[in-house]
Amino acid sequence: MNIFTYLEKMYEEVKEHNWAELELRYRRLALSWSRKDVVGQIDDVDMSDYEKDLMKSLSEAVETADKTSAGAIYFEYDMDNNWQGNFFVCPEYQSEEEEDDDWASEWDKEVEGPDLPDFTAIYAEFGGYDDKKSSMGVTLCLIARTVSIFGRCVDNLPEHPFAICIGFHDQDPIWRIREVDEEE
Repeated sequence: MNIFTYLEKMYEEVKEHNWAELELRYRRLALSWSRKDVVGQIDDVDMSDYEKDLMKSLSEAVETADKTSAGAIYFEYDMDNNWQGNFFVCPEYQSEEEEDDDWASEWDKEVEGPDLPDFTAIYAEFGGYDDKKSSMGVTLCLIARTVSIFGRCVDNLPEHPFAICIGFHDQDPIWRIREVDEEE
């Protein structure tokens, strides 16, 4: 199996919104596939400031999306560049069923999100997209932790008439955290 097979499985779990279980599942996977000290390094990264900054930027993106009647907010983080995150407020949106995420590359407004250089350092040294289980375990654990924090932030928001999505740079497909209610 390659990492993309595991990412597909992870996305099915993301749809359940059980963030604690998602983090735990991929932490356990990393423990079984990678060195325990590396997983300990991931555990030791204090995520409180990142989560606070993420929520602040997400709130700013939501305010912008409300004002512009946006179709979606897309949060993208770059694993190779300090885990730098940006929110893109997109005028259009297509559901997952359309299998076309080009809407995310056509945005009107951008809101800078937080970065997480400790994750990039761990990813650069121990992670990656090769077929080594140890690398895949670390990468999946980092992604699960990032998505879980983002998901908890989104779950703390009231409902809005636009989708909220996440993906790492060049990810395909983009993961929907909150879809648009079609009845609105």
